[in-house]
Amino acid sequence: MIDINYTLFVQLANFILLIIAMHFLLLKPMLRHMDERDGSIEDANLEAADTAKRAELLVTDYEAEMAYARVQANQVYQALQQEGMAEARSKVSAAKAEAQQAIEKAMAEVQGEAAKAREILKAEMAKLPGQIASKILGRAV
Repeated sequence: MIDINYTLFVQLANFILLIIAMHFLLLKPMLRHMDERDGSIEDANLEAADTAKRAELLVTDYEAEMAYARVQANQVYQALQQEGMAEARSKVSAAKAEAQQAIEKAMAEVQGEAAKAREILKAEMAKLPGQIASKILGRAV
């Protein structure tokens, strides 16, 4: 059976002192550490959310700039393409005009050569009847 004597009170006082000492030495520092950890976790979460918002803003800004750059590049491309087409048309028309001049010059040369050939042939045809007659007759006519 349990005897109730002064040792029970000493053990009870010892237990209470140990609880109080443990409260100040272990429980309070541990609770303070957990509160600090919760605070740092909450701060990290807020910072992460803020960083995510900034990143999202940067992404939207980047996409807007890229869209603007695409529009500008497309406009420059169209302008260069039209400029190139106009230059190609002008070069083609210049080449056609040059070719036409070369054709006209060649036709004039051909007509001149044909006229010279006709003159030479006319001169030769005038001599031909005399040559034929002298060969047929066997003497100079």
